[in-house]
Amino acid sequence: MGKTKAAESQKQAEFADLTHFELDGEMIRALPEDFCRDHLVVLLGRRPTSQREIVPLGMLNTGMDGVIALAEKKTHWKLRTVQLNAFELDQALDFGFAGEGGAETAPSIHVTSVREQLRLSTENCIEFGRDQSAPKIVIDTLSEAVRRRASDVHIEVYDDDVDLRFRIDGVLHQVHTPMSLRNIRKVVSYIKVLARLDIASRMTPQDGRLETLYTDTDGAARRVDLRVATMPGPVAEDVTLRILDKTHIQIGLDDLGMTPELLARFSALVHSPGGIVLVTGPTASGKTTTLYASLRTINTHENKIITVEDPIEFRLERVCQKQVGPNMSFADYTRAFMRQNPDILMIGEVRDEETAQLALRAAQVGHLVLTTLHTRDAPSSLIRLTHLGGDRSVVLSSLLGVLSQRLVRRVCQKCAESYQPDEETLARLPKLPDGMTFTRGAGCDACDDTGYRGQVGVYELLAFDGALRRKLSQGTLADSIAELGALEFGRMIDDAIAKAAAGLTTVEEVLRAVPVPD
Repeated sequence: MGKTKAAESQKQAEFADLTHFELDGEMIRALPEDFCRDHLVVLLGRRPTSQREIVPLGMLNTGMDGVIALAEKKTHWKLRTVQLNAFELDQALDFGFAGEGGAETAPSIHVTSVREQLRLSTENCIEFGRDQSAPKIVIDTLSEAVRRRASDVHIEVYDDDVDLRFRIDGVLHQVHTPMSLRNIRKVVSYIKVLARLDIASRMTPQDGRLETLYTDTDGAARRVDLRVATMPGPVAEDVTLRILDKTHIQIGLDDLGMTPELLARFSALVHSPGGIVLVTGPTASGKTTTLYASLRTINTHENKIITVEDPIEFRLERVCQKQVGPNMSFADYTRAFMRQNPDILMIGEVRDEETAQLALRAAQVGHLVLTTLHTRDAPSSLIRLTHLGGDRSVVLSSLLGVLSQRLVRRVCQKCAESYQPDEETLARLPKLPDGMTFTRGAGCDACDDTGYRGQVGVYELLAFDGALRRKLSQGTLADSIAELGALEFGRMIDDAIAKAAAGLTTVEEVLRAVPVPD
């Protein structure tokens, strides 16, 4: 079967800066404005002097062969496609249609955006047709990732292969992909164009962000944001996309899986008038979700809340959120916050001594400070914060409580069944409740045959009172913390085993995700 003109012109698609082309208002208006804005295309350069000239057509999606054919039919010119980003396309269209020859009149009220042209849907799925365009591969891949509830998409390039993996419920899963060494550069370049990154720079890491709309099976559309991080490699760039789906973050404290007693105690801490509340755990343990749920609980018209994050994952209403950048660090923002008369500060992470000392100072003068540390458990956070903050007495007088957490996968309720774990697995756990029954998922379509669907938090809370502060102020901190194991603050492993006994998770998952005390 012969190739169409559109397919031939698609092969000639190139990435180029808009400044490489002369803009001519009359030339741009050779295509109707509605056609250009609906299909995100613009004619570039001067009007051709002969029918043999090939005319550049700027596009946001160079894989739309049907649009190229329509444009050729409307203009009677042979076209070659040029990849533009959304900003460049808007500039060219506003130049051509704002007034005669680009005269400065009222700008067009129609502004295209990446979100409008990158539409995901539950109907899109990964396919393996020959010579697929980069936009189709990206749209299908991201649509399937959102449909499968992935939190991250990993594109990894090796000498002889390209791997695609989705992180679902905290665990990576290999995914079959049409990405190959033949097309990976185009796929990565297209993602970088969407995220407004420098496509010419392939030897330095870059970070960006893009917006999408995802349409569910019921036809409802919701916004899904993605964080994009590229990493240079010997063959091509690796890309990681973090999927920021608001349906996964719009939850309150009572949705996190805390026991009623722990929930009441932690809720009381975040409603305190001043002091520091720490949330600790490794990366991807749900700390940000807990902080956001806490802020939603205490976010009222009477409180001024300021946050500093790296990066801002979700926008919260009536919260002043600031982004760490090259010119402003966590410490810089924390210092500046003190002059803004806030009631509540949320510091995304205490990474250095200066930030720790500023956070302690803010707590001492009456601010409520919510922040995170990367530590193994609640007691070890005391040693870490003391090393960063310096004075143990200041730390103990400022600290209200430490919540340490992990995420374990939930047993899929569609295929849950009873089973008996092997003796070696059971021997690795502390004493289990007498008569405990065990539940797992057999695997079904709802859970992609994993046996798990969703996650639930497991926690331990070290809440401070006068007696505990006095105990910790005596002797060496290491000796005092060693004695905390006997205190009734609720160990994380006990919470995890209780959730396994309730059929929410499995003992194998507990061993995978939760540190077991010596």
